[in-house]
Amino acid sequence: MKLGEMLVRDGHVTPDQIQMAIERQRRDGGKLGTLLVEMGFVDLETLTMYLGLELSMPVATGAVLDRAKRTAVRLLTPEQAARLRCVPLLISERQLIVAVEDPYDVATLDEISRTTGYRVIPRVAPEIRIYYYIERYYGVPRPARFRVLGDTPRGARTPPPVEGGRSAVLPGPSLPGLPPPTDAPVRAPTPPPVLRTAPPVADASADIVDLTDEIDAIEYEADALVVELEADDAETAGAAPPTEALQAIEVARDSDDDIEPLEADAALTAVREAMQRGEIADAVLGYARTLFDAAALFIVRDNLAFGWKGFGPNVNRDRIEALLIPLASPSVLQAALDTDDRFYMGPVAPSSLHRHLFKVLRCPPPSHAAVAGIAIGSRIVNILYGHRA
Repeated sequence: MKLGEMLVRDGHVTPDQIQMAIERQRRDGGKLGTLLVEMGFVDLETLTMYLGLELSMPVATGAVLDRAKRTAVRLLTPEQAARLRCVPLLISERQLIVAVEDPYDVATLDEISRTTGYRVIPRVAPEIRIYYYIERYYGVPRPARFRVLGDTPRGARTPPPVEGGRSAVLPGPSLPGLPPPTDAPVRAPTPPPVLRTAPPVADASADIVDLTDEIDAIEYEADALVVELEADDAETAGAAPPTEALQAIEVARDSDDDIEPLEADAALTAVREAMQRGEIADAVLGYARTLFDAAALFIVRDNLAFGWKGFGPNVNRDRIEALLIPLASPSVLQAALDTDDRFYMGPVAPSSLHRHLFKVLRCPPPSHAAVAGIAIGSRIVNILYGHRA
């Protein structure tokens, strides 16, 4: 079951609120959970638990992230933490527990493992929290869109007014056992059920019983990690001051791509005159920009499609380069390569592979997409994917 469906089912949001968030997602892009928090419909603790339910993954709560150990945080540089969008929490024997926004992004988890030398154990957390704690522990500024949410890592307050275009400075870690102040709590449209529920009544459905067990298991895992962090003798990480060098990371992260639109004739001329492979890619994507709202260009090698370059309202270049699509698995990319002309244009079937692609592109799933193979002789060397909003 999807995140929005679960939140509606359990009374945390109304169908109308989900629809409002989806319409904003279609217009501006972004993750549905993030938009629900930004619009004041849910708080971060609720979102965290339901992300764990949706992904069947242990979570990193605010209490866990507050207690990240300095020895774990220092395994990554600020640039690496910002690029990989993760917060190392605890070293346990030869394992590193890490808070991430996408626990199924194998490429990112592998890179964290190679960089740190530890086996990575992921814990899912909302991207708002990931960015907040990267700013706290590494000094890397959050994307501008998240600054209006203020400095409440627990997500317990509605966005405060921004004075002079700047938000308040980050607070130090909250005192153990004390929740942050709540000036204006977010109210659910209906009284939400308590996460730790009593045993279901005799005529309750099996689904409700299973849901209760799942939530209890997620909460137990999170509480157990808090206890483990408290018991660990290592020093808790402190707040890091921002630096000018780290400001540049945020500018690069928030800036849009630099691919300019090219008409067909201009794109062909640019390809003929190109001296480097990257110039050919820019020409292909330049023409694609006149056709699509979001696109990605892949390099084909060993029956795998490796992300190379792309564009879109919220596309991040580092994420594109970490994208990997197996061409042996059913997808619109495979559908294009299975045709005689190496071209596919049609509906996009729901699948985990397609959901991963759209997570990387940071866009809602389109109804239709176009995919074209690019060949040198009979060998496919690139694949171009694109869709309109």
